[in-house]
Amino acid sequence: MTRAATTQACWFDGKARLLHLQRHRDARGCLLPLEFDQLPFTPQRLFTVSEADPGTQRGGHGHRRGQQLLVCLAGRIDVTLQCGSERVQVTLDSNGPALLVSAGVWGEQTYVEQHSVLLVLASDRYDASSYFLQGEPVP
Repeated sequence: MTRAATTQACWFDGKARLLHLQRHRDARGCLLPLEFDQLPFTPQRLFTVSEADPGTQRGGHGHRRGQQLLVCLAGRIDVTLQCGSERVQVTLDSNGPALLVSAGVWGEQTYVEQHSVLLVLASDRYDASSYFLQGEPVP
């Protein structure tokens, strides 16, 4: 069963949770500082996903180790998460919190609006062998 994450901010016994980031807005725009020593992990890698047409799905896997912080920089992105039989959907936008996802949580992102941009900070370097697909057992 998938349920929308309306007011809840933490799922799967804390393996996924919203993380509020301090954005500074004025007439010149929006500044989003990310101080690495204030994050729940020290990033070893970061990447962005952009130019995805509305309806495009990305991800479709989980990680056996490490954490990722998903930050929507522009537009709107629906994130579906699953851990065991529990499934939730979280919507990220450029005004809202980031999403911290720990090991053992499967995730998929659906790009809702044109020009949406996702920034991902990862605690581990890229390692395809750490991926698991939906329904695969996670040690």
